[in-house]
Amino acid sequence: MSPVTSHSAAVSRTRPFYARHAQAYDLLVTDPVEPWVQAVHERLVRAGRPTASVLDAGCGTGRHAAALTALGHQVDLADAAEDLLRQAAARCPRARTFHTDLCALDVGPHYQAVTCRGVLNDMIADIDRDAALRCFATSLRAGGLLFLDVREDRGSRERADATPRRRTVRLGPDTHLDFTSTVTWNAGLLHVQEQYALRSGQQPAHESTYDFVMRSWTEDELIRRLTAAGFHNIEIRSGVGRKTPDRLLVIATH
Repeated sequence: MSPVTSHSAAVSRTRPFYARHAQAYDLLVTDPVEPWVQAVHERLVRAGRPTASVLDAGCGTGRHAAALTALGHQVDLADAAEDLLRQAAARCPRARTFHTDLCALDVGPHYQAVTCRGVLNDMIADIDRDAALRCFATSLRAGGLLFLDVREDRGSRERADATPRRRTVRLGPDTHLDFTSTVTWNAGLLHVQEQYALRSGQQPAHESTYDFVMRSWTEDELIRRLTAAGFHNIEIRSGVGRKTPDRLLVIATH
């Protein structure tokens, strides 16, 4: 396990969504897996790698990794959130797992592809963004492909309208989690306030809050930082498999 050196890793290890309430993750994150996985698979097939070695960096609970494995790829798992990684390992029992800060990822150049969804938005410092992309590059064999899902700057700013978005999920016969997320935009950053209320039977609700910031990406920044990290043939298109339009799918060759 690498030490916590980045804001992103600290959020992953302390955010209730990834830790205390990790059992609710798959119930709250319901974007379909298939479109993203199919886009990755088809691109790998076109590159002559129908059964690629893949590192899922920031794997969450392993839903995407499991779907790629079902298509014949050999997928390993990396995440800074221990509780999410544990779920991913159970879902992908043949995968190697790395409990690590992605800004200090050190697994060697073993992979034909690296996938990363969402995590790069939590990296607000330039030094962390560059470090993560360099680590992805050093994880890839020559000619390997990097697949990213990131928040697009303009769309993210428009969605940060301070409107509370609420969801309730059932965790057991008599247990529910009320989750509220409110996002605002200030000084180029997305400010996120999360509220959690765990209700069980007739017991008083256990309530908690968590505030953090994210930083979206522009296409110019993606091209500049990926190029500096040693990537080329950079493709940027609209996000795949997302319910909201504020995402980009990025594919780059090492």
